[in-house]
Amino acid sequence: MNKVSLNEIKKIELELLALLDKICRENDIEYSLGGGSLLGSVRHKGFIPWDDDIDVMLTRKNYDKLIKILSCQDEAELWHYSIKETFQPYAKLCHKQTYQAKAGFDFLWQKIGVNIDIFPMDAMPSKEDARVQFMHEAQHRAEILYSTSFPAFVSGSKWYYSLARLFLRGPKFLKYHGKNRQVAKDVDEFMAKYQSDVNANQIGFLASRYFDKEHFPIEIFETYEEAQFEDLSVRKIVDHDSYLRQIHGDYMQLPPENQRINHDYVTFYWKED
Repeated sequence: MNKVSLNEIKKIELELLALLDKICRENDIEYSLGGGSLLGSVRHKGFIPWDDDIDVMLTRKNYDKLIKILSCQDEAELWHYSIKETFQPYAKLCHKQTYQAKAGFDFLWQKIGVNIDIFPMDAMPSKEDARVQFMHEAQHRAEILYSTSFPAFVSGSKWYYSLARLFLRGPKFLKYHGKNRQVAKDVDEFMAKYQSDVNANQIGFLASRYFDKEHFPIEIFETYEEAQFEDLSVRKIVDHDSYLRQIHGDYMQLPPENQRINHDYVTFYWKED
């Protein structure tokens, strides 16, 4: 097997981002770099030096519009529950000529290529107690979705994480396996529950690894601007400060070395002709 190098991974991800940017501009869809990619753009003008992935985020209306368009193009592969089984409550745009293997599960893992993540940003209730309850219910439902797919539900960066997830998610897998598409659809529709609520004043990705930190004033997703990411000019929210400070605090300060997380437990290979 021919392994995809780190430099090749980053090059492919930039190509996928350029494709997404082109499609969004051609179809009047606003998007923003998100998560570590937004932080990387602001602090490093590209990838965070120890990281190797790209995240983008869109309001639910723009997300749904983009998913429909991406499902009809053939330059890259869209991973979304409307097309195929997936265990994550967001979409991925994937390179067709590579595939992924995770430590310990190389012989089982689905052949998903080098990819970028596409997150829906959903409206939330204005009252804090209602918002927290809504977020926790969404995260619970997302946990069920993760549990529908094997070996996905036991995957982890360490073997003992996998063992713990086997016991924690095993009962959910027994209950929900074979129901992936319906569970994914239910989760997606639940997350969009407040889409039409004019009183909802918070927004965020409801199944975020940042948990309750993932809520922002909805107005910061109303204005966008150009942003540098490596050699690309892409899009970001103007008020990146509110977003990044909510999650990271003093985001311009580099974290301690033991908190610099990468994805080296994932390996990509080139597909053989």
